[in-house]
Parts: sequence; C-alpha cells; structure tokens
Amino acid sequence: MRFYEEDFELFDRDYFQFRQMKEFTPTLVEGVKAEYKAKWDVWKEFAALCQRGTVGFGKPKVESWTNGWQVRSHFWAYYKGLSRQDSASMIAILLNKNNFRIYLEWHAYRSADSVTSYEDHVQWVQFLPEWVRELGIDTQGYQVWTSYEDEPDNFVGLQDYLEDVAVREHFEELLENPKKWLRIGRIIRKEDAVKCVAMEEIVSKSMMELAYLYSKTESFE
Repeated sequence: MRFYEEDFELFDRDYFQFRQMKEFTPTLVEGVKAEYKAKWDVWKEFAALCQRGTVGFGKPKVESWTNGWQVRSHFWAYYKGLSRQDSASMIAILLNKNNFRIYLEWHAYRSADSVTSYEDHVQWVQFLPEWVRELGIDTQGYQVWTSYEDEPDNFVGLQDYLEDVAVREHFEELLENPKKWLRIGRIIRKEDAVKCVAMEEIVSKSMMELAYLYSKTESFE
C-alpha cells in the first residue's frame, strides 16, 4: 500500500473541532466526517497489513479518527508483543500532515496499568550502540526525538545523537522531567513517503529492527 498527497492533506485544515466547523464551515462538516472515516478505514487495513509482515507482534490497536468532539490531527496505531500486551511499551505508527513515523513509544496514558515501569522502558537507550553494531543498523535512516510535543519536528539523526556529546547532553537535560521520554524511529517526510509504493514493507522491516530495543524495555528483576 502507499500514501498519496491527499492522505497528508487530510490533516492540513484550520478547524478540527466539530463546534468550530459548524460555526465557520457548516456546509462542510458531513463531508469532512465522511472523508475521515473513509481514509481511516484504509489506515486500519494498512496497520493490519504491516503486522502480517512481522514476527512476535499482536494485531494493531488503532486509534479512532474522532474522540467525539473533534477529528484527529493524525492517524495513529500501535503494536505490542504477543506476550507483552499488559506493558505500556510499544511500537507505533503515525501519519500527520508532514510525515509518516514508525517508532518505539511509551504509552503514558496506559502507564498506571502497565506491568513494566517508565524506568524499565527507558533502559533501551543504553543498548543503542549494541543495536547498531549487532543488527548493522543504518544510522542515517533513524531519528531521535522527545515526547515534549505531540508531533515535534525537533528531531535529530541517530548518527548525530550517537556521535555528538552536546546533542546527547541536550536531550538528557530535557529528560530530567520524569514525565517525558525519548523516542527513536523513522520519520519519513511526505515528499519521500508518496514515492514509496509498498510502505508496509518499510514498516515491517523497521518494526523487526526496533524489536531489539523493544525487548530491552522489559523488567529484568
């Protein structure tokens, strides 16, 4: 499956709340809902297709296109290991107006029910050099960023993160806030994503690569 310009353009809008739409663009509300639902159905199929190319991951959990009072500014889905459904660590995929992402994530919203802790999750950071070495990871293809904003563009390349002490120290300062965490994954710009005719293959391959770091988020006590 592939993404098209209109898949990204879906999220490039002035109003997301239904109240605002009804006030400023009342004739468009039902059309927006229909378009979101149609594209979300395709997104669900895509998420399922990506999982079928992996080993050890359960079926995806797909966030709804609406929370009842607004449409989303992105589509999101996540995967957990078959034996780790009760952990808040996961691998997620996200599509917004600017890019598509596959990344290792901590589901803070579910952390209270998680059998693993935030401290368990962040252990993956110390295994980065080992991961790159053992799996032959292309560091040019991965980025690192934080959870400070929902969909920030303040990411750095993995190679810069590994080689530049100042970059790592900057992230360490940001992460002194215990409610924030580091993310790692692929951020594929819209301009590049629309050129890929089989995005599910990239997702499946990335998930299996990230599975190594994902395995380090377990509790070893």
